[in-house]
Amino acid sequence: RRFYAIGSNPEAAQLIGLPIKGVVFLAFVICGALSGLGGFMLLARFGNITVEAGRGLELSVVAAVVVGGVNVFGGSGTVSGAMLGAVMIGTLEQSLFRLGISEFWLDAVLGLLILLAVASDAVILQRLRTLWGGAEMKLVAKEAGPASGEQGASRP
Repeated sequence: RRFYAIGSNPEAAQLIGLPIKGVVFLAFVICGALSGLGGFMLLARFGNITVEAGRGLELSVVAAVVVGGVNVFGGSGTVSGAMLGAVMIGTLEQSLFRLGISEFWLDAVLGLLILLAVASDAVILQRLRTLWGGAEMKLVAKEAGPASGEQGASRP
């Protein structure tokens, strides 16, 4: 919950007393440890590690996490969603490769998926904000109506 709170609004998390620097440091430590574990697993599988091993996978990784439900603006997403997104993108890449589609069109499809996921996420969040804002306005209007009438009557 702390990661979500700091990822979505660091200022609000600081105001409620969360140790922002400590949690961010912990996030980087966990990320580094998991990266080291991934490198060790790569070494165990292939027997050597080169600096070129992950070149060109950036678009696939971004597409996997965005399609998996991780918000690019921070604050939301799950590990299981990112994993499902990775499985979906991997399946899509293998399917297009087996159909004989070129790398250019594969990158175009991945870019389109990223754009669709970000756009739909933005539209959904905007509608939720509008819905929640409208509900708050109605609640405030109901509470302020009688209270403002009573205050107005007691003033000369």
